[in-house]
Amino acid sequence: MSESRIGIIGGLSWQSTAAYYRYFNELFQGVNEWSQPQLLIDSIDFGAIVPLQREGNWAATGEILAASAQRLERAGATVLGIGANTMHVNFTRVQDAVAVPVVDVRDAVAKESLGSGHDTIGLLGTKYLIEGEFYSDRLRELGITTIKPTEEQTERLQFIIFSELTRGVVTKGSRAYLREVASSCLERGAGIVGLCCTEFGMLMSEDEPFPVIDSTKAHVRALLAA
Repeated sequence: MSESRIGIIGGLSWQSTAAYYRYFNELFQGVNEWSQPQLLIDSIDFGAIVPLQREGNWAATGEILAASAQRLERAGATVLGIGANTMHVNFTRVQDAVAVPVVDVRDAVAKESLGSGHDTIGLLGTKYLIEGEFYSDRLRELGITTIKPTEEQTERLQFIIFSELTRGVVTKGSRAYLREVASSCLERGAGIVGLCCTEFGMLMSEDEPFPVIDSTKAHVRALLAA
């Protein structure tokens, strides 16, 4: 691992990038207690991304992320990760832009879900991720069935993400609501809950009284193992 240098496309939001950085250092196993992974972070402007998301202009977001990946590769990254679940809508564009491997968060989530004995997951994330097919289709290819929140729940989660969590706002009400949505997915057949929005780690953890995968931790573990 000492010869590897992990590059992260960050700033999606800065709160999620901070979580990635923390998890990398918490989960890394080095030669001694002071060892840290070699990281490169290219923090792009989320303010340029959000309007494009709202327009559904994923081609434009893909160009921004591809340019970020190329900067990381030129800087010496030997493996890359997109530091956000929703922006894996541009995974193929990013992968095609560089010669180094790009680790897919969806693959990491599927591997850990199946590894824990669960092939049905409650998919919690942004409206773009829940209503789109790029995430659930990839999980299906890997043997995972998804249970999605209702339309009303999805809208509330979208508000929590963009109006609160990306701004560093954490409330008891939102924490309780996320658990409520998770419970409803479990009641409808999910065996495990996927926190497939990086910022959801601010509200819930893998230590809940029901099975949970924090996608950020799963992604970090996969990147460290790459």
